[in-house]
Amino acid sequence: MALFEGSDEERTESATAYRREEFRKQGTVALSREVISVIILSTVMGVLYFSLKGSFVEFTKLIEMFFRFGKGSELSKQDILVMKNQIGTSYFLMVGPVFVGVVITAFLACAAQVGFYVTWEPLTPKWERLNPINGLQRLLSSKGAIEALKSLLKMGLIGWLVWKFGVSQVNTLGILFGKLPGEELILILQLLGKLLLSIVVGYCVIAAADYGFQKYSLEKQMRMTRREIKEEFKLREGDPLIKSRIRGIQKRIASRRMMDEVPKATVVVTNPTHLAVALLYEEGMDAPKVVAKGAGFIADKIRELAKENSVPIVENKPLARTMFKNIKLGHPIPKELYKAVAEVLAYVFKLKGLRRAI
Repeated sequence: MALFEGSDEERTESATAYRREEFRKQGTVALSREVISVIILSTVMGVLYFSLKGSFVEFTKLIEMFFRFGKGSELSKQDILVMKNQIGTSYFLMVGPVFVGVVITAFLACAAQVGFYVTWEPLTPKWERLNPINGLQRLLSSKGAIEALKSLLKMGLIGWLVWKFGVSQVNTLGILFGKLPGEELILILQLLGKLLLSIVVGYCVIAAADYGFQKYSLEKQMRMTRREIKEEFKLREGDPLIKSRIRGIQKRIASRRMMDEVPKATVVVTNPTHLAVALLYEEGMDAPKVVAKGAGFIADKIRELAKENSVPIVENKPLARTMFKNIKLGHPIPKELYKAVAEVLAYVFKLKGLRRAI
């Protein structure tokens, strides 16, 4: 991330995809812990609601077992083994669903916010994290102040909801004293469920606001200056000036190689001055192939080399234009041009034969 640090320019540009990926690799994402907390709390409530009857049955079994083995009689190894198995089974049935539900929903809550992406960068030891001065600076920073404010808001909201709920349920709490023990427990659980539901609803408001704030903070943190965008482009795509020079060198090398093939050509077909295409045909070849072609200055150079090396030059405007536009260097001519090229080659071979005769 050193590429993006230390700039005094104003950060007005949105982050590029590369910068976003770099932040993501470092584990810097818009993750709201409040969203995770409210989802976990909702999961615990839901699991307890649906498993409350089964948990009560298992709890009853444990109570009965303790009373059965607590009458003063000595316990045998078999009795202890039975107690151990019963406690383990009951504990798993009471706590297991809550634990599994919390783990799954916590994972899904994280994945829903930032997607599925594994990185070990946040777990890498960094000595500056152990520096108490840096820790104090983080606490006193604007981010630390916002976190403290959020904690106060949560505490205040929960306190206000508990107070409002208590005031609204005064009459219900008063009739508890006239209920049987079993009825009292059921009523208390109902009241606790209503209280938790109201807390979850209030917590959802805080979670939504916190998620929006985390997204806004991350976008602001990732903003870039124009200079940083240019530097990133150079880093990833290469300096445009250097790339232009490289392309120029590549063209010159390719042009030299192409010109080296002209003296070996069988014929050069021209337009007559704007275009030039050099064809090579030797015994055993399936079809003639284009070994050089060019327009303007390059065409002049091809004609010049052809004259110096006694390569026949034939003027055929339609054929020259067609081959220049449609056939790549080193490729054979297509079947559609066999007849036209054959006529040119026949003329060239006839011309060579006449020269040999003279």
